[in-house]
Amino acid sequence: MNPPDPRTVSDCVILAGGLGTRMGQPKALLKLDGVTLLKRQHDQLSALFPRISVALKDRSLLDSVEDLSWHQVLLDPPESRCLVDVIGSIVERLAVPVFVAAVDLPLLNSATVSTICSHHSPGISVIPVDGQRPQPLAAVWDPSALEFSSPPDGDLALLAWVKRSSTRLLQWPEHFSPASEPPTQNPFKNLNSPTDLDSWGPLA
Repeated sequence: MNPPDPRTVSDCVILAGGLGTRMGQPKALLKLDGVTLLKRQHDQLSALFPRISVALKDRSLLDSVEDLSWHQVLLDPPESRCLVDVIGSIVERLAVPVFVAAVDLPLLNSATVSTICSHHSPGISVIPVDGQRPQPLAAVWDPSALEFSSPPDGDLALLAWVKRSSTRLLQWPEHFSPASEPPTQNPFKNLNSPTDLDSWGPLA
């Protein structure tokens, strides 16, 4: 699988600001196979994108992880009310199409990311769909989406923003794997609770 075309999507931002209340610590610091989720995402995605950044609520979180190379460290705006504000701020500051990846998606893989990015065209965000649910935290967000980030009805739900924006929806797994190669694991499965860590076991 070829990496994303840098003329289309050259930037990636890992969302690592979650407090991980149910986990007892920030999700970025959780370890699978002895590796923090933040390092796992960084190492995989930095091989695909020329510029990889991280979005955080508090920069001090980086003091607790491995020394990783970042293009930028983007702090969530202090007035952020929701993920629409966080992602909107990222896209506004970078002013380019950006692949956004939540830190708690350890099954997200290079082939899936490359497929999503390959469907981007100027003015169109690309959002995968698992079942009936869009996955905006593993998606290409285009700057054009900013036009729809402040709705007249005040609905700031992230999925509502997806519906308002100009998006290309990719259905999992139909748009990702050829019929001869059925997928073996869902890349959009996220870690929600401590039991998830115990049940997943070693990851490739």
